[in-house]
Amino acid sequence: MTGTLRTLGQTWAIPILLVVLWEVLTRTEVLDPRFFIPLGDIAVTTVEELVNGRLGSDLLTTLRRLGFAFALAAVAGVGLGIASGHWRLIEWLTRPITDTLYPLPKIAILPLFIIIVGRGEVAFILTAFATGFFQIIISTRGSVRNVSPELIEAGRNFGATGHRYFTRFLFPAIAPQLFNGLRLGLATCLITLIAAEFVGSDSGLGSMIHRAGQQFAVDEMYAGLVLVGLLGLVVSLLFRALEPLLLPWQRGISQNGTGLVASGG
Repeated sequence: MTGTLRTLGQTWAIPILLVVLWEVLTRTEVLDPRFFIPLGDIAVTTVEELVNGRLGSDLLTTLRRLGFAFALAAVAGVGLGIASGHWRLIEWLTRPITDTLYPLPKIAILPLFIIIVGRGEVAFILTAFATGFFQIIISTRGSVRNVSPELIEAGRNFGATGHRYFTRFLFPAIAPQLFNGLRLGLATCLITLIAAEFVGSDSGLGSMIHRAGQQFAVDEMYAGLVLVGLLGLVVSLLFRALEPLLLPWQRGISQNGTGLVASGG
């Protein structure tokens, strides 16, 4: 229990210190109150806007777009990542495309999507999808390539062939890296989606932040920023909570490298 409290203290000490420092500096007006709002006031504005304003609707719009974009990116990215990591021919066909398009800021292709599918939900979902897809496919392909050849051979000796190779051996072997790639993919989906809403949408958290900035509603702008930050925090905490539940064998694997092979037989 003491170790857990110590870990929590080390993790949250600096964020708590920054929150206290922000509150003190803004309440004493050391920071210009026109641009820096006390966190207590931001919290009140956030709750009021969620209950009575458009912020609740904007939040739901962003979550809906994010859900669709990430689901598509996860399915397509994991599937193609495993295929390109396992079969050299698929890697040769797809790697030049992924290596070329991955560094491209996906927000830059939002106008192209708008031209193709029109200004609407599909364009924003596709823009966020493109970011997460490339992140997931590259991380998944790398995790497949990093599986030890000796471990693969041992797995085949224990009967991991055909579809059993993927279900009983490969997925458990790459699960930690795959899980981390999905987490990063979801985070990058969120970043790109907020940017796309900021520049091209009339709804969503990104649009709300842009609208508040244009109207010089600094408290509302901070409310939107806080919600985006909290979404990112929730994503990270959710993946941390799910990992030991979805990957219960991982601790045993780290302690005994043969555990995976034995379970795969």
